[in-house]
Order: sequence, then C-alpha cells, then structure tokens
Amino acid sequence: MKNMTYDDKVYLLGRSTVLLALIAFASVPFGLSMAFNSPIDWPVVIEATLPIFLTFAISAVCENLSYAPIIGPGALYMACVTGNVSNMKIPAAVNAMEVAGVEPGSDKANVISIIAVAASTFVTTAVLFLGMLFLAPLFEPVYNNEFLRPAFDNVVPALFGAILFPYIAKYPKQAILPIVLPIILILIVGRTFFSTYQSYIMMLVIILSGVYSYMLHKKGMI
Repeated sequence: MKNMTYDDKVYLLGRSTVLLALIAFASVPFGLSMAFNSPIDWPVVIEATLPIFLTFAISAVCENLSYAPIIGPGALYMACVTGNVSNMKIPAAVNAMEVAGVEPGSDKANVISIIAVAASTFVTTAVLFLGMLFLAPLFEPVYNNEFLRPAFDNVVPALFGAILFPYIAKYPKQAILPIVLPIILILIVGRTFFSTYQSYIMMLVIILSGVYSYMLHKKGMI
C-alpha cells in the first residue's frame, strides 16, 4: 500500500467500496427472503428485470465513460456508490472545478471533484433526512401546484443545460454533431420511438461523436 501511487490507491479503494456496496444492496432482498422464508422466483425476477437491466446497463456504461474524463475516477467511484450522480454529484464537481479555476482531467481537478462529491453527499443526505422529517408536509402544496409543476418536471434538463453550455461554448466544433444529430433523429423517427430506444441511440451518438472529433483532430481543425 505504501509503494502504490495515488491513482492506484484511488482505484483500489474505489473498487473495494463499489464491491461492498453491491454486496450490501444484494443482501437486502436475500436477507428478507431468508428472514420470512419466502423463496425467490427467479424466472419472474429475470423476466421483470431483464429489460430494465439492458436499458440501464447501456446508460450506465455510456455515463461512466462520459463522466470519468470530467470529474476523475475517485469522484466517479464515490458518486456511483452514493447515487444521484447526474442530478447532484456531477453539477457539484463541475461547479467546484469552475470556481477553483482548474482544468477538468488534471490532478488538481480530480482532487477537487472528490472533495466536492463528498461534501455534496453529506449535505444532500442531511437535507433529505431533515426534509423527510420536517419539511415534506409543508412543501407538498408547492410540489402539487399546477402552475409550478412543469418547473419541477424539468429540473434535470435545466441542470444538464447549465452544465453543457460552457463546454458547448468552449468547444463549438465538437458539439455540433452530438447536438444536431439527436434533434434530426427525433424529428425523423418520432418521440415515441426515440424514447423507447434512447439508450441505443445515445450509444450510437457517442460513438459517432468520438469518430467525428477524431476526424476533426486529424484534419487539424481542433
């Protein structure tokens, strides 16, 4: 352990915590099954979870590949274990790097991202716990207000828009394809088809965007 580099230690601790988290998550259903003597009907479980697994497995791979260069491996391990990655952890890490004035992907940025994700985890856990106890009854009329409901339904797009805009402004040439291509596809195939197969479309767009950026680099345009 003493002879390991910083990155080696991050990967070791990250993989260990992810493995422990997976064991803890799986222990809940198996433990309840054993405690109540209720056997698990595996054919039913597989039939119900396979479509969900395929969709989220593809999304998870694409998200991790896209998030890792931005916030670094240490922050990504922590974010994946604690959850709420796209809504809270990524914005917290990106904002922290912008405030500190560091370049994403650098060693300083990775350390700052880890601190930001850890702080976000503590803060969000405390806020959610206190809100569950004291504030939920008070804010329920606000959430259910017909005038304000569209705003709460579009929190995620608003967050991603705020995160993406600086990168689009900084790298406009690379941003053309991943923005324009999904818009064209949704106009051609329709919203229903696009929503059903969005995971596969997202993977295709990521691959084509990578090839497109590589071609721009080879031509000396970026």
